[in-house]
Amino acid sequence: MEIGCGKPFNADFTVELPREKILPCNGCAPPAVPPSGVRDTLSLGCLEEQIFFGEPPASVSRWKREMMTVTSFGFSEIGKSHAQNEDRYFRDDRQGLFLIADGMGGHVSGETASQLAIDCVSDFVIRSRSGKAEWPALAGENLTPEQRRLLAAVTLANQRILRLSRPSLVARRMGTTLVGALIEGDHLALVNVGDSRAYRIRSGQLDQITTDHSIVGQQQRSGLLSKEQARAHPQRNLLTSALGIGKSPQVEVGRFDVLPGDLFVLCSDGLHAALDDEAILAVIQSVPDRALYKIGLSLVLKASLAGGRDDTTVVLLAFSQ
Repeated sequence: MEIGCGKPFNADFTVELPREKILPCNGCAPPAVPPSGVRDTLSLGCLEEQIFFGEPPASVSRWKREMMTVTSFGFSEIGKSHAQNEDRYFRDDRQGLFLIADGMGGHVSGETASQLAIDCVSDFVIRSRSGKAEWPALAGENLTPEQRRLLAAVTLANQRILRLSRPSLVARRMGTTLVGALIEGDHLALVNVGDSRAYRIRSGQLDQITTDHSIVGQQQRSGLLSKEQARAHPQRNLLTSALGIGKSPQVEVGRFDVLPGDLFVLCSDGLHAALDDEAILAVIQSVPDRALYKIGLSLVLKASLAGGRDDTTVVLLAFSQ
C-alpha cells in the first residue's frame, strides 16, 4: 500500500443532483521510498501478489491476477503557487485500488478534504470486502459489484466531509475532486467527481475516459467551445461537482476493458492544465522501455517546466501478459 500527498467517460451510471460553482485550490511531499530490497508475497487462490520496493526513485509495485500482470507507480509534486500540497493519492495493489484527490478551499481545508476522501474511500473498499462495512443506500441497478463498491465509498466520503465542514468556519468551504480505479477481473471500474482525470493509452492512442465536471467542460461537450478554447478559458477551474460541496454531487461510474499493453493514467488537474493530450502522449512515448517511474516523473517534470502552478499528481497502471 502507498499513500501519497499528494471515448468520453461512457458512464454506465450517473448520480446527478444540485450543482454548485466552485473554484478549486488544488492540492504533501513526494512519497517516501521504502527500504531497498523489501519484498512481500501474498498468495490467495488464483491471486498472487508480489510487491517490490527500492528499484526506482519511488516505489513501484507489481502483482499478477490470473494471467494479467499489473505494474503501478505514483508521485505527487507541490505546485509553484502553493505553500503546501493539497493533492493526495493512494495505491494498494493487494486491493487493486488506485485513487487521486485534489483538495480545494484553501491551504488547511484543501488538504483535509482530500485526505478525508482518500481515507474514507480506501477504508470502505477494504472493510466492505470483509463484510465489516455498512453500505449506504444506492440508486442504480445495472452496476457491477466493484462499481457499486466505488459509488458507496464516494457517497460515504462526501457525507464525512460535509459533517466535518459544517461546524468549522475554516473548513466550511472545503471540498475535493476524486478519481479512482478498482480492478475487476479483466476490467477497470472507475469513479469520477470533479476535474481530476483518467486516461487510457492503447495502441499509441490516448483517450480521456472520464468527464470533467466543470463549466468549461460542459460547454465543450455542448459544442460551444473547442478543445483549444476550453484550455485557455478564464473559467476553466469552475467546477460543477465535487465532494464536500453539497449533499448530492454528480458522481460518474464507468467500466472499461483491459488488454495487455494498456496504460492507464490517473492525474490531478495540475497535469492536464499544464500539458495537453498530445504533450502527455509525447512524454509517454519518449520512454522506450515504458518504465513507469520514468514516465511518471517525466510527466510531473514536464508539467513543472510548463508552468507548474498547481499541485501535480499522477498514478500509472500498466497491464501486461
